Amino acid sequence: MKLSLNQATTRPYPLVDTAEEASRAGIGHIGLWTEPVLELGVARTRRLLADTGLTVSSVCRVGFVADKEGAALRAALDDVRRALDLSAEVGSPVLTFIAGGLPAGDRDVRRAEGRVHDALASLVPHARQSGVRLALEPLHPLFVTSRSVVTSVGQALRVIGQLPAEAAGVLVDAYATFWDADMPADLAAAGPRIAGYQVNDFALPLPVPENMNGRLLPGEGEIDLAGLTRHVARAGYRGPIEVEVFSDELWRLPLRTIVARTVEAFSRTVTNSLEESQA
Repeated sequence: MKLSLNQATTRPYPLVDTAEEASRAGIGHIGLWTEPVLELGVARTRRLLADTGLTVSSVCRVGFVADKEGAALRAALDDVRRALDLSAEVGSPVLTFIAGGLPAGDRDVRRAEGRVHDALASLVPHARQSGVRLALEPLHPLFVTSRSVVTSVGQALRVIGQLPAEAAGVLVDAYATFWDADMPADLAAAGPRIAGYQVNDFALPLPVPENMNGRLLPGEGEIDLAGLTRHVARAGYRGPIEVEVFSDELWRLPLRTIVARTVEAFSRTVTNSLEESQA
């Protein structure tokens, strides 16, 4: 099974409980977040992964550099380097990188893109040394001022430019990118640059005030996940597919229920599309 359970989907529950429940459900992969790993400790996390048989699909998340300069930027880059080392220690091939929002004093997106590119370029030597790929994740345009100036796959490809593919790629999140009519062509152009794929779903109205936490499990909203999954697979991506759902409603449920619903939703909306694309 290519399903990977991203920790965001089970956010209220400890890493140990999530990993054990995922393993019991037959899930083979997990997407980790740095904070729970640091809370548990790297050594204990490694033992947990060995005990449950889970492999790590990604570690989330670092970056937020587009609105920083000087000491703040240097501190953010140091955080990335530490996270690259942590990712290597837990066996993750990918570290999610979020661009950061537009600074209040400069709303020029192209200039912000340049700052993100320069930051990634400065991190390439450490990424290569660690063996962990930085995956730039576009976010929905709703968050361009607060979280990410990078809002599409095509734009992410422009930002990473000619950086070496083994050090910098693109993470495709369904909720963040499904709206883009150019995405199929951009995915085809990305090819081996696709470093990860996350599935979830979207529907209106969004919750207020925290718009991040209104995602749905795959198949519960309006995204053409079957079509998107086929495009990602045809572009050559063969890695684990993470279910990453930020949802206040889902988080109120028992852990076992969340995991069971995740497995069912993935099977219903993603597995068949993968089989069709590879037939």
